[in-house]
This record gives sequence, C-alpha cells and structure tokens, in this order.
Amino acid sequence: MAMLQNANPGLEYEIKTIKTSGDAGIDILGAFVKEVEMKLKNGHIDVAVHSLKDMPTQLPKGVCIGAMPVRGAHLDCLVSRNHIKLEDLPTGAVIGTSSLRRSYQLKQIRPDIVTIPVHGNIITRMKKVEDGAMDAIVLAAAGLERVNMADRITQLFSEGEMLPAVSQGILALEVRDDDAGTAAIVQKITDKATEQAAAAERAFLTGLGGGCRMPIGGYARMEQGSFVLDGIMFNEDGSVFEKARLTGTLETAQQMGQELAQILLNRFSGK
Repeated sequence: MAMLQNANPGLEYEIKTIKTSGDAGIDILGAFVKEVEMKLKNGHIDVAVHSLKDMPTQLPKGVCIGAMPVRGAHLDCLVSRNHIKLEDLPTGAVIGTSSLRRSYQLKQIRPDIVTIPVHGNIITRMKKVEDGAMDAIVLAAAGLERVNMADRITQLFSEGEMLPAVSQGILALEVRDDDAGTAAIVQKITDKATEQAAAAERAFLTGLGGGCRMPIGGYARMEQGSFVLDGIMFNEDGSVFEKARLTGTLETAQQMGQELAQILLNRFSGK
C-alpha cells in the first residue's frame, strides 16, 4: 500500500481483507488465488494482491498481472523450538512441510530426518511446533516477513542448500484486463528486474509441465552483471534429481527458462 501511495500521491485506497478457504487449512490448490480473483472479476475490488508462486502460469480470462514490485525475501527458512538449527536437531527429528521440493532438499542435508505434511496458514503451522507436534517447520521467509514475524526464523537456507520455489518472494498485483486506469496506477510500482526473473522462472516451470506442488525449484537474478537462472527437478520419490544453471541477459529471460527446462527433461529421459 505504501508503494502505491508514494507512486500515486493524492489517490485514496481502501484495503479489503478476504478470508479464503485456504486460510482455514482446507487443502485446495489455488484456493487463495481463485476466491480473490472472483472478487476482482465481480468488481468488489480493483486490485488483487497475490503471492506469484501461488498463481497458475496461465491466468483466467478477464484478468492480468498489472505489476510486480521489487522482490522480497526469496529463501526458505527453518522455524524450530528454542531456535535449534537443522544441523543440531536430534537424529530422526520431525519437520513439517507441505512441499516435496523442500522435503527432498532437506533430506540431501539431513537424510535421517522425517518430514510430515503440514497445512494451514503461518500461525496454524507454527503453533504445531510450539505444541510439540513436530520439531520444526520449513516456510518461505517472505511469508514471515510480511506478517512481521521474521524474528521467529531460526535459520535461512542458502540457494545451494535449498533452491526456492519458482517466483517465491514475488508479489503480483492483478487487475481486470479492461481496467486501463487501475493498470496505469499499479504499473508505476513494477520492477523490471523482478518481472524478468518471474518470466524466466515461470517459463522454466511451464516447460517442465509442473505446478506449485511439483518437486521443482527455480531462481533467477542478476549476478555480477549477468542474468543467472538455476533450476532443480526431482523424480516422484526424490531419489533422483538434476540441477542446472544458465547465464544470459535480462532480454533472454523467458528463452532461458524454456531452455533450462529442456536441459533437465533431457537429462531425466536419459536415466
């Protein structure tokens, strides 16, 4: 909100909080997005703010992404009782995560740990750690930062330890595609580097035929003057994985995503 106000002084804004079935812990793919999109299409709101990683690569008719502000924290993090880091958790520690991508990468670091599914919003998940149902959970650091709970982070995982989900840390402001006025307002806060990173990562995801629950990770960024894209893909049970990296320019972002997907698919087909 602050970014929109700074970019468009004099305009008035109203925030509408929409409680979705996903907030109640109901495990419905896209529930967070679809229910808010319906409010947007019906005119109850003019801008829908989503975590881009929750959005399908193909948007429904009538809506479009109007802006992506500067990317927030992209890393995954560990939250444990008494702030015990992963390496210090006891043998056979139980860690909650609803993501196969996180689970498989955790087991590359600590093969002895046990991962179990955990659903619901951030507060619901963290309470299960506090209540002793599990030793720790793994979450997106951006989610904790956005609810002012970054102090609860025990450990941030580097990209080398845990490649994040595609588009993790990126917010997308969705508007009706026939609402040029609102689109012009939100466009003022878009960040081109973030848009290109998202284009590369989402092209990579599309090329692999994956969705947000596939064991796939991808992260694009500018690094020492070059545009870099890393990707990882696991097989269904996590016993086999491939990682690859491409380097190019911002202008080749989407093409790089497509190429990286093909590289990993080719490697898997040869196994």
